[in-house]
Amino acid sequence: MIITHKIAALTATLTTALSLLAAPAMAFSVGSTNNTETLKNNLLGANAVGLSNFSVSITGNSAAFGTFTKDPFGLTSGVVLSTGRVADLPGQNRKDNFTTKDSDLSTDFGAKGEQGDLTQLNLSFFANSTVEKLFFQYVFASEEFPEFGGSKYNDDFELLLNGINLAKLSDGKTVTINNLVPEPHNRSKDHRDYIDNPSFTGIAANIIKLDGFTKVLGFEGLLKKNQTNVLSIRIKDVGDGKLDSAVFIKGGSVGTVQPEPVPEPMTVGGLMAGGAMLAAGRKLRNRRGGSN
Repeated sequence: MIITHKIAALTATLTTALSLLAAPAMAFSVGSTNNTETLKNNLLGANAVGLSNFSVSITGNSAAFGTFTKDPFGLTSGVVLSTGRVADLPGQNRKDNFTTKDSDLSTDFGAKGEQGDLTQLNLSFFANSTVEKLFFQYVFASEEFPEFGGSKYNDDFELLLNGINLAKLSDGKTVTINNLVPEPHNRSKDHRDYIDNPSFTGIAANIIKLDGFTKVLGFEGLLKKNQTNVLSIRIKDVGDGKLDSAVFIKGGSVGTVQPEPVPEPMTVGGLMAGGAMLAAGRKLRNRRGGSN
C-alpha cells in the first residue's frame, strides 16, 4: 500500500512537471487589484482558526498588488506583490537581460536613489488563547536573478510577524537575492532552494517572465496570544527602481494550521537541468543609467 501511494505521488508530480513544458496549456493569470478586502479574502481560508478582527492596509503603487491563479509553482492561487506591475508577470520569458532595456520586467515607479520601489501589505488580526503559530506558503521571484546575485542590487524581501523577519530558506538563511545566487559566475554556488528560469529554455519560461524563483517555502512564526498581531509582507527594490521582484502567497494558506506540503514539480531532476545548464554562461548585463 505504501509503495502504491509513493508511485501515485511520483506520477502526479511528473505529470505536473511535464505540463509545465506545454506552455500554452498553463493558463497562468494575474489580476491587478489594490482592493484590501479582495486581498484579505484571498489570503485567508479555513485554516485561520482562532484568529479574528482582520484588517489589511497597503503601501505602494496600486499596480503592484494583485491576485493570481494557475501559477507554475504549484500554489494554485493567491496574492502577489511586486516592485513592478503584477499584470506584466505572466507570459513568455523572451529576454536574457543583458541590459536593463532588454529586460522583460523593469518597471520603475519613480523611487529615487537607494530607496527603490516599495510594496507592502500589512495584515492585522487578533489571536486568541488557543493558537500557537501562524503558517502560510509562498514563492519569492526576481528579474535580478541570476546576474545581480552578490551585488548591491540585493532587493529587500521580508515577512515580518510583529516586527521580526521570518522569511527563511530551508537552511535558515534569510530570503535574499544574494543568499540564493551568491556568485553569478559560479552557478555551482546557487542555493538549493533556487530555480533558474532563463529565457525560452527555463522550466517555466513559457509561463512567467521572471528570471528565477525559489521553491515553495513555508512561513512559521509564534503568535502573541490574546493580542493583536501584525503580519507585514514587504518587498522593495534596492540600489535603484529597476528589475522587478515579486512574492506569491498561496491563497487560503494564511492561518494557524500548518498546510500540506506543495508538490515541487520543478525540482524533478532532468526537467530543469537543461535550462539551468544553458543559462550557466549568461553574461553580466549593464544597467543603463545606473552607477554599476
